[in-house]
Amino acid sequence: MTLLHTAHLTVRPDAIQSFRARLARHAAITLEREDGCLRFDVHQDRDVPARFLLIEVYADDAALAAHREAPHYLQFRRDVAEWVTDRQWWFWDAVSHA
Repeated sequence: MTLLHTAHLTVRPDAIQSFRARLARHAAITLEREDGCLRFDVHQDRDVPARFLLIEVYADDAALAAHREAPHYLQFRRDVAEWVTDRQWWFWDAVSHA
């Protein structure tokens, strides 16, 4: 069963462009290097440009755990630590419509 993970990240206004570029790079690296990451979409709020939505789909819980231990993820977290002012995560299970 796949795992859908979403996150809202809010950054400092002066860091929006730098964060956007670094986040896009992080998403591309994750998709390239992690077989267990099936999707990694990044969106920016139209009304609040400092807020970003991440939509990530992983093969399973183990794939998400591997992502959070990957060197490129840990480097991303270090690189953006000073920019991110709020971080909220959600994990979603599919609702069957059988």
